[in-house]
Amino acid sequence: MSLRLKSKTKLNYSGLHHSSTASELEIMEWRSIRKRKDVYQAEETLAEKRIGKRTFYLIKWLGWGSEDATWEPACNILDAAIIQFWECPAPEMRQVSFYVERLLSCFEASLKERLRSVKQLDFPVSIFRFLFNGRGLDKKRGYKSLNKDDFDPQWFPKDWHTGLINKRGTKTMIRFPIVMRSFLSKSPKLFQKQKSGEILERKRRIIQRITVTIVKDTFNSY
Repeated sequence: MSLRLKSKTKLNYSGLHHSSTASELEIMEWRSIRKRKDVYQAEETLAEKRIGKRTFYLIKWLGWGSEDATWEPACNILDAAIIQFWECPAPEMRQVSFYVERLLSCFEASLKERLRSVKQLDFPVSIFRFLFNGRGLDKKRGYKSLNKDDFDPQWFPKDWHTGLINKRGTKTMIRFPIVMRSFLSKSPKLFQKQKSGEILERKRRIIQRITVTIVKDTFNSY
């Protein structure tokens, strides 16, 4: 969450236990949440989905883990800034720099490997949207096809897509487009033994990730 939103007066979100649409959408298992004076405070939006003409947002609630996130219509969210931050992300710049470095390390590793590589990284959806929303070509199932010009030079240095020349004079370069997708996955299944001796599955956290598909070209530089 940006500093601008953190500094805002705390606002609450009503009707969670009455009007959550998680079971209706059949996207994630309903997690019952105990009442807190009938109001709840949202922390961030994790995803968006349209059902017919209505838009629903996957909301992570302040003080609750990502495993308790629920799908909510916009009318259940009283602070418009939460939706505004989803539409136009403004994360902290040091966070953006940290994850751009992770992405650059992924590109560098791919240039040293086989001709085609597919990698997964833990990567916040807000930062992915900040870097690439409105850029590239949107494809099916949330995939995005990105050319060199879609990588902002403010964050990606010159020649980031090229590798070093080896002793044989062979140079490697990333072949564009790069195909990326931001998605949500669940943590591995864990089980916990209760005092009664019954073994129950623990709630699974939601993890924000991206997949990066890279194809490289090799050629003789001499």
